[in-house]
Amino acid sequence: MILAPILVPLLLASVASYVALCWRPQLAERSMVPAKKQDKQQKHVLFVTAHPDDECMFFTPTLASLARQPHVAVSLLCLSKGDHDGHGDVRKKELIKAAVSFGLTPDSVIIVDDPNLPDDPKKAWNVALVAKTVEAVVAAGDVDTVFTFDRQGVSGHPNHIAAYMGVKHMALTSQRFKFHPVNVYALDSVGLVRKYSSIIDTVFSLGALVSAKSNLLFVADIQAYSAGVQAMAMHESQLVWFRKLYLAFSRYMFINTYSKIN
Repeated sequence: MILAPILVPLLLASVASYVALCWRPQLAERSMVPAKKQDKQQKHVLFVTAHPDDECMFFTPTLASLARQPHVAVSLLCLSKGDHDGHGDVRKKELIKAAVSFGLTPDSVIIVDDPNLPDDPKKAWNVALVAKTVEAVVAAGDVDTVFTFDRQGVSGHPNHIAAYMGVKHMALTSQRFKFHPVNVYALDSVGLVRKYSSIIDTVFSLGALVSAKSNLLFVADIQAYSAGVQAMAMHESQLVWFRKLYLAFSRYMFINTYSKIN
């Protein structure tokens, strides 16, 4: 009862903000491509993840939103095949099915199968190797924007963090991008309470958006959220009970906020 005067207005404000952003997504819309590429007719966006199912569990609001925009081509680079439990070949097929469920084509999915980039939290990934791998894909596809994890990796998984470190290394050191600019964004990690507060986190996420002009915000409406759930259903080998709870309560199924790396 003591917290009611605080929690009730917060809940109402969050629900109202979420509904408003679903109804008028342009309220939070910002350009995600470099200024030199604003006139490019077909923008190319690349998601860099560490494991199959990362695209659903963490990037659904962004991926679902961009996949249904006709002027945006979306690709997915997964840095491992998810072979920690020996199911790598199965998980590769599941990832392609999930991507197709989102509206991507199978040839827009690149899955790295490199023994130096294993799905293993106890084995460190070489940052330079990650950077080289991502840069090759960015260059080949004339990518305009890259989305990946931040330095905390959302869940703290070392492979997520290594993906961020590699992408950041690429963005800050590659000579190519001086002439062919690419915007790189890191998915903001939040605390445990916010992580599992679903749409209630909308108010706090709006605060992150206005804190810097370069920040981005994506909100999944019911259609986009359903697309994420359906895509996650393609990852049958990973759909255990606690991940089902995650799909229901995680703010990452409804809200993505990003900070610009470069």
